[in-house]
Amino acid sequence: MFGNPTRTRQPNYEGKEYEAGKFATIEHNGETFDAACLEAVAKLYKYFEGSNNQGAKMSVVDPVCITALLADDGSLQLKVKVSLQIPSQFQASPPSPADKSIQIEQRGETAVFFMTFHGNAKGENYKNYAAQLRSAVGTEKADHKELYIFSSYDPQNKSFGNRHEVSLQKK
Repeated sequence: MFGNPTRTRQPNYEGKEYEAGKFATIEHNGETFDAACLEAVAKLYKYFEGSNNQGAKMSVVDPVCITALLADDGSLQLKVKVSLQIPSQFQASPPSPADKSIQIEQRGETAVFFMTFHGNAKGENYKNYAAQLRSAVGTEKADHKELYIFSSYDPQNKSFGNRHEVSLQKK
């Protein structure tokens, strides 16, 4: 999510602290949570592939981070915020995105609790792991009772061994 994290381990989850950095970010609505995520990621990849004012091709820095809120019915909202970290050589002056829905965002240092899982990363999987993490961490240690950060380190079309995380910000 943010540079090289410092990790701590608990029985069912771990903690990380991320350094500050700049991210390409897009807020997007879709017909489903999964569709919103895929559409937003595709737009960000176009930016990283050179759809920017410099025509600069940038390497993608893992992971893809998806910020999501729970809807009143307990499902994940259809509006997502998807982010990719700007590579270090572009941090000082990132290229301006051609797609005006993509913003460059400066983020401060962040500390999170997270849980890793492997395999499929659809909305229901994220929601279920988020509930497990919330239960393991407890509400007194984490901010944003309905806010979750989902991270994918592998593309959806990878057939096995995909690595994903569900995170909650520390208080």
